[in-house]
Amino acid sequence: MLVSSADQEMRVAGYSGYSKAQVLAYEGPNSAAKDIRFQYAGNLVPGVVFREFEFVPDRAAYDASEWIQYALAANGTYWCMSAHVSTHGLWHDFISVNRLYERGPHTDDEKADLQALLPHLSRAAELHQTMTSLQRRYGAVLGVLDKLLVGLVILDLKGRVAVANAAARSSCEESGALLLSPEGRLCAWQVPRDLQLQALISSTSRTADARGLSDGGSLVLAKRTTPGYLLLEVLPIRDDGFPDGDQLAGTGVFIIDPEISQRISLEGLARIFELTPTEHAVATALLNGVPPRQIAEERNNSVETIRCHIKKVFAKTRTRSQLELMRLAVKANPPIDHP
Repeated sequence: MLVSSADQEMRVAGYSGYSKAQVLAYEGPNSAAKDIRFQYAGNLVPGVVFREFEFVPDRAAYDASEWIQYALAANGTYWCMSAHVSTHGLWHDFISVNRLYERGPHTDDEKADLQALLPHLSRAAELHQTMTSLQRRYGAVLGVLDKLLVGLVILDLKGRVAVANAAARSSCEESGALLLSPEGRLCAWQVPRDLQLQALISSTSRTADARGLSDGGSLVLAKRTTPGYLLLEVLPIRDDGFPDGDQLAGTGVFIIDPEISQRISLEGLARIFELTPTEHAVATALLNGVPPRQIAEERNNSVETIRCHIKKVFAKTRTRSQLELMRLAVKANPPIDHP
């Protein structure tokens, strides 16, 4: 549940055991005013699990609350344990586990289990919200960088990986120079380089949090699996110009592998110069290293026919060689796929 501090509007971020109609009935302007719990939300400590019947000072008002009465009548739920999360000052975030009234209060063992579990669920929910925001805002950018074979990893202020594009994951897996750890960290396999990387991440995070002045830096990492190197560019990210109040901040790590060659696409040239599907396919194969004889075999054509298609492509694009065609194709290569 997300409860606005400004207008007491509640939004249900996720639910289980309730119908969509029930959720919609409780959302909307001033919706949290129906629930006495949120009158005291500001006094709760984020990350600490609490039992509602312990923190509500007015039990009679709690029992008479519209939402408590609704939950009891619609679902038979009453006993509840919750965790209060805070991602920023504009919303109070809650995760609650309700219990059927007929089963009575939680046992001591159940309380202990929930107290251990709910903070983890809270942190997972906070990270999920961050990742969703990042994917929504930067999804197009991540896709473009994938096409350009540039990896991007975005870390939050605690140095945890919030989102990484496919090119970044591929660079980590294939080079062995970097590791996206199960704990959500970005690490270098060489200890001295990892210390340098963590120092850069720490300094840029402080800058993103307005507590430092580092503008980032670069780092060269030797590959572990094959000869070669990766280039990392680390810079602070501060994203507080959006109206939703998320105020995302952290570190961006660009990963560049100079030995990975981009597949040449003639999609842009095909549109500009109106290449036929056959001319497009033949020229694409040629620029990606397939010799005319092999193209002819794969298409069940003669070599002369393939050379004729290539000459037509040269004529339409006003190029005189394979090298000139490649240079032109790179300039007109769309960075994203079209559906």
